[in-house]
Amino acid sequence: MTNDKRNYLTSISFGVATVWFSTHCGAGFASGTQELQFFANHGWFGTLMPILTFILIAITYYVGLETARQTDKWGYDAWSKEAYGKYAKIFTPAMDVSVIITTIAASAATIASGGLLVNQYLGLPVLVGSVFMVVVVTLLVIFGEELVRKNATIMTVMILAIISIVIISGLIKFGPDIARLFSEGYVNPNATKWGISASDQTVPGNIGNSLLWALTYAGFQISAIGGITASFKGGQYKEEAKGAMIIGCIMNILMLVGITLLIFSQMPDIYLDEASRALPTIAVVNKLDISILSVLYPILLFLALITTAVGFIFGIVTRMEPHVMKNETNLVKKKAIIAVVSLIVCYLVSTLGLMWIVQNAYKYLGIFNWALIILPLWILGFKNIKRRDQEAAGK
Repeated sequence: MTNDKRNYLTSISFGVATVWFSTHCGAGFASGTQELQFFANHGWFGTLMPILTFILIAITYYVGLETARQTDKWGYDAWSKEAYGKYAKIFTPAMDVSVIITTIAASAATIASGGLLVNQYLGLPVLVGSVFMVVVVTLLVIFGEELVRKNATIMTVMILAIISIVIISGLIKFGPDIARLFSEGYVNPNATKWGISASDQTVPGNIGNSLLWALTYAGFQISAIGGITASFKGGQYKEEAKGAMIIGCIMNILMLVGITLLIFSQMPDIYLDEASRALPTIAVVNKLDISILSVLYPILLFLALITTAVGFIFGIVTRMEPHVMKNETNLVKKKAIIAVVSLIVCYLVSTLGLMWIVQNAYKYLGIFNWALIILPLWILGFKNIKRRDQEAAGK
């Protein structure tokens, strides 16, 4: 193991990076709705904001990974207490609220979307597709962090391959449009306005408004910290934690900037047309006139749905497993029950129509996370990581 001590790239660090990417690469990413809403519609500077966004996310996730590694506590309820120290009574429950709300929102959306996808392409009832999603996600979750990493790695390779085809083809075809918009310094005169209250107001595109949307994106993405940290179990060294975040950051930035640039190439039409605005990436793919993508893109959407649900549900299972069914000796059975119950709750929420409320709350969730998770982790988490390092060095 000593050979890995200074190695930033190990099977674990790469596996965690792919868990991060695959958790991020959900329906909102694959369809392009997030890229348009948070980045592309503001102007040329909006296409570069994902760089800042993911650096901030990586810094925050690193606190979780390194705290869990140092303390050998992998459920976010346990390691967050170590990160927050004497302030854990305030901030650990806040993390619980954030993770649970986002898990319900993201997982319910993936289950419902998966049902619709199976219905659309295979002609099966939506319920059958949703049940299929529940079964697949449960099987991937119950066998632990190693399978989650392997699954994420395999599916991420497939997702990256399909997205790369889209991005390369798109940049070749739409490169001149992107260059023209950048040379003109294109700014959307009616960009989506950021505000505390929900509204349909627009504002002339500006860096300040774009920055607020980018920070909000970072804010609600932080809610995946539970599953991503749990997947690092087995990590031995600080370098592995850093390597996971560096690899994951680069991977996410390249893919998000790439898709954002393709959507930006179609501004302002893609923003003004209601149909294109609903599914921006699909609108771009259709303009590429590459027949194989009509087959590959539904596969991409399905993989994106599965990996997102796995990432979030795995975090909940890791959180709940030490505290429920304490007399159950069969760990696989225990994890399966927790996963299925969690997914059923998520499915019921989606059928009740509450998903719209939760989705609309993402902005508030982002603000909540900045105040009660991100900034406290930066201040208290890094301080306690440094303290543990000093204590270890003094032994």
